[in-house]
Amino acid sequence: MTRWIGFLLIALWPSLAPAQTVTVRSGEHGEFTRLVLDVPDGTEWALTPEPDAGRISLSLDKGPYQFEIATVFNRIGTERIASLTPSEDGVGLEIGLGCQCRAEAFVLRDTMLVIDVAPSDTPVQLSAPQTARRKPVAVDPALSPWLREFAQIRFAGGPQIGPQSAGPNLFPYLAEREQAGLVPSVIDYRDEGPSPSRDLGSQLAADLSVAAMQGLLDPSLRAPAAPTAVVASQPDPAIPTELAVDPGTLARRLSAGVSGVDDQTLRKGRISVGGDVCISDQDLALNSWSQADADPNLVLAERRGKVFGEFDRIAPDLLRQYSAALLYYGFGAEARAALSLQPDTKAPVLVALSYVIDGEPDPSDLFGGLSACDGAAALWSVLSKPPAPNAPEIARAALLRSFETLPKHLRSYLGPVLVDHLSQSGYTDVARDVLRRLQRMEGQETDSIALGKAQLAMKDGRHDEAEQRLHDLSVAGGPEAARAVAASIDLADATDTLVPTRIVELSDAFATELRNNEDGQKLWKSHVRSLLINGAFDAAFAELEASHGMPPDVVEFMQQVALKFLVERADDLTFLKLATRSLADGLLPDHAATSVAIAERFLDLGLPDTALEQLDVLASANDLPEARTARAEALLALSRPEEAEIILIGQRGDRVVRLRAEARRQMGDHVFTKSIYESIGDGRAAVDAAWLSGDWKDVAESDTALAPAADLMQSTPAAYDPTDVSLSAANALSAASAQSRETLRALLDATAVPTSD
Repeated sequence: MTRWIGFLLIALWPSLAPAQTVTVRSGEHGEFTRLVLDVPDGTEWALTPEPDAGRISLSLDKGPYQFEIATVFNRIGTERIASLTPSEDGVGLEIGLGCQCRAEAFVLRDTMLVIDVAPSDTPVQLSAPQTARRKPVAVDPALSPWLREFAQIRFAGGPQIGPQSAGPNLFPYLAEREQAGLVPSVIDYRDEGPSPSRDLGSQLAADLSVAAMQGLLDPSLRAPAAPTAVVASQPDPAIPTELAVDPGTLARRLSAGVSGVDDQTLRKGRISVGGDVCISDQDLALNSWSQADADPNLVLAERRGKVFGEFDRIAPDLLRQYSAALLYYGFGAEARAALSLQPDTKAPVLVALSYVIDGEPDPSDLFGGLSACDGAAALWSVLSKPPAPNAPEIARAALLRSFETLPKHLRSYLGPVLVDHLSQSGYTDVARDVLRRLQRMEGQETDSIALGKAQLAMKDGRHDEAEQRLHDLSVAGGPEAARAVAASIDLADATDTLVPTRIVELSDAFATELRNNEDGQKLWKSHVRSLLINGAFDAAFAELEASHGMPPDVVEFMQQVALKFLVERADDLTFLKLATRSLADGLLPDHAATSVAIAERFLDLGLPDTALEQLDVLASANDLPEARTARAEALLALSRPEEAEIILIGQRGDRVVRLRAEARRQMGDHVFTKSIYESIGDGRAAVDAAWLSGDWKDVAESDTALAPAADLMQSTPAAYDPTDVSLSAANALSAASAQSRETLRALLDATAVPTSD
């Protein structure tokens, strides 16, 4: 009986054996989405397209298998691969497609089944053979190739354990690609056996070589201020004591910067090795800090109750969990208040997130410069503030992937902020992608999505479309009406058009309605700007005087904006009235350039005294070359040439030369004045100076109205002897007198001062 039971167990053993685990990993690679399955060596597989069902079926032999797919969509979107469904018998995987796609599959290193899915112009198809079979290779199940090599003992040249050194060269291998550039091929010039560790090193070196040759590598390893002390009884001579980065850290940085990067990606972006350390996705996994279907009141109450233990002692870990739950539900300020209960609790990431969620600047700038990170840090970096123009290109795929993992309510709340920051930095294509994802999630075009589309249209120069969208939003009275009104005023300013009267009135109404929060301050500033844009300067300055309870810093900011509008756009009468009143009331420009511009307008209007007063009230303005030339011009207008010439010492430019010539003219040095004008090629001014200096020869040679008079000055008067009067002498004298009168009359006509009717 025992024998039969044994035979029965042997027969049923395959079905009783536990299912093997197949881990499925994923990644976005620009033009395609990749799945990688860790399968046993020698596994036979087959891919079958099912166009009618919009999917591809994968089958594996030697099953059943337990497919680990829980984290697949943490790193990819659903545009190409929409779903993954293991078969009921555990030997297959159904890949649901979100697009008209093609698939390419191959096996890498015998145990990695790679499936690449990319958009295609034709229905679902396979770019690789549907099946691939490998003859099982007999291997020692006890040791992997890695273990065999690292456990290898060698005696040549002294006892040693592990792989041999690859030599001192930094890039000992060339980068070649097999199978359409997907796998680096190692060219080893030494007659040695296969080496998995050397293969890994050569793969890193090959990718680095490709990046360096294409100018895509930014080495940015930074040494600390003081060398890291190495404490050891016998320091390894292979590692110098002044090494700023330990080999393990360096290897991790290289792997993080290069792993998974193919030639196509290298051509499109840049790699920064050893740059700013990115914050891990685990620290930013907001979607795991609560459950989407949980009651927020119950979750927060439960976690708040656990914070205080015996004797009201605060448990730091539980305090962080409570703060994380607050952030999950969008309570940034409350999370900071909770963390402040125990100042010793270190949670810099949570604090930085609280500021970003509230839309406030983070004092620590924790996420600054992390927009190129391949993880959630890229998303929070862009949310914290728009990337600078000179910043590295943002990690687009990582940003979109991380955005999709946010809870739905945070996507709705932070999505418009993300679109705004992306559009400000010029990433309009990524901003449109975010709007498409938001609209797909909401199931319709909400007001916030419509506002984002209007802002993108304005950024792209499609002003008519932006104006129509903003008009519809502003008159609809929805939740985004106030922001649409402010955006309409921005559009009018950008296109140099008048703000519609209705928008001006709505901005005033919203500013009054929302005056007790930050949105009210923004609307009040927009209302003042709308008045300035429309040229209603009296109303704008009256609004500034009333202030309507706005904070002093907000009022001061808008006063500076009003002064800039006044000097650039106001007519002369309005400018004189408001600028002189502002000067008398002590409303002075913060910027030296604005002060100089106001002084220049006073000069143009013939008010040199007021111009000097304007320049005197702002000491920093005197450091500008424009301020010194304006002051010199005002002094010359007041007939103070000596002071003006002193101020012009060391200045350069055509205007300075002309002012210096005017100073010399006022001092009576017409000869020097003439030489100055001749040096800059101003012949007419040089002739005038020559006339004043009595240089009749030069004036006579000119083609001006002064030439005949100068020629007359050089001519010999007609001979006249009063003791010998004759008719011919009288006729000659009369003719000479007539010619002189005609010359003088022509001179007076040419130099007459015009009179106004």
